Amino acid sequence: MRLLKNDGVIVAPSVTNYGVFCSATSASGIARIFKMKERTKFGPLTLGIGHPDDARTYADIPPEFSDELIAELLLGKTTTVFFKAPAATLFPEQMTMGAPTVGLFCHGMSPMYEIGRDFGPIALTSSNISGTGGHQVTREQAINDLGQHADLVIDGGPIGWDETAGPFQSNTVVDFSFNPPHLVRPGRFSTERLKSLFPTLVTDLSAYKDVITKRMGNIRL
Repeated sequence: MRLLKNDGVIVAPSVTNYGVFCSATSASGIARIFKMKERTKFGPLTLGIGHPDDARTYADIPPEFSDELIAELLLGKTTTVFFKAPAATLFPEQMTMGAPTVGLFCHGMSPMYEIGRDFGPIALTSSNISGTGGHQVTREQAINDLGQHADLVIDGGPIGWDETAGPFQSNTVVDFSFNPPHLVRPGRFSTERLKSLFPTLVTDLSAYKDVITKRMGNIRL
């Protein structure tokens, strides 16, 4: 906890990936993560929260989203993107790269989740050089890519391949700030279940690139 309070950066596993994170209030920690990843494209960091009940604190979630639905999505390994609530506008602007939205992460019992739960909101992303990730960042890639630049690396062992998850091992990402909502990345929460919950969901990934580029202007995706 002291490390995060002092702008530290940690590499650790979540349930789906090896990630890198810092305090969500640390401008220097967030800047370090972008530098470590060599990120030049549009790729905001995600906000890790301790419990699904915290989601409405940081995101402007429409009233039709019940608490049970939010919990199903988040605990089901989905990163949910909504417009920011006032509390999220207080985080360093670089975390969301100027976007009016914030992606929420809250799933699984893992070193990353448990530290974030006990510390408070964290800013996180995958622990790999930007543009080199696949469906899962392994322990080996995380350590090789970013380990030397982090203040602490937590080796949680390899993340096992789950045959029931199919080819997608990382978390699903859905942007609910658009109407209709758009699938950003397929993952552990099945697209079929998402379509049953949100029948108008746009699953064409190229369509998301079009709408986010229109919103954010001249960005590199």
